[in-house]
Amino acid sequence: MKNVSRQSKPIDLIDNAEQWTAELMDAVEAYRNTGERVPSNLQERYRKDSIKDALKRMYSDQEDNNFCCYCESEIDIVDYPHIEHRKPKAPDFFPESTYEWENLHLACTKCNTQKSNQWNNDSPILDAVNDVPVSQHLIYRSKVDGVYRFGLTDRGNTTIDHTDLNRRKLLRARQRIYLDILDAIKEIVRLKDDPSVKTCKDILRNKAKGQFGSLINWSMDEWGITD
Repeated sequence: MKNVSRQSKPIDLIDNAEQWTAELMDAVEAYRNTGERVPSNLQERYRKDSIKDALKRMYSDQEDNNFCCYCESEIDIVDYPHIEHRKPKAPDFFPESTYEWENLHLACTKCNTQKSNQWNNDSPILDAVNDVPVSQHLIYRSKVDGVYRFGLTDRGNTTIDHTDLNRRKLLRARQRIYLDILDAIKEIVRLKDDPSVKTCKDILRNKAKGQFGSLINWSMDEWGITD
């Protein structure tokens, strides 16, 4: 999980979010009073191209590959990106936030499904826009069987638990990236002030814009590599 910048609010939300929310909350009130099911068409109006496109721009690398807001895996190769509600939109949780732009992110199927409607009021899951996940809340540790995420705070641990950030395939995928960049990092440290080092750093920084980017940045920091 790494920081991203929030894009401008999509036109569909500018034009419709207030009305969509009002109509949804009327249905939620009926559900709470009578148990009447909230119609899905009132809950899923966020499925608009303008909204998904804006989220894709938030969570993309220099080659326009999309990555998950939680695990940072590249999504497009094997799946379609899912619009993720950080605060669950279910009627018993935060339906009023269903169409709040600040609540929307992009996630892979596995993280989105694992998280589902989980929510911790005392230690809420991290926000990739407003929080600084790596160094403040989360770190990496390389072990024999993979690269693990460890929490530095309760919110970091919530994020790991709610999205299963240490699932086996993630451990191995991160390990492949880590081993792939380790030789380059060691070469940078060895060469120190050699002019070629700048190019090597630039290559790693560009690589860090995409899949598992926070792992690459963390690894460089751990080895004392700065700009």
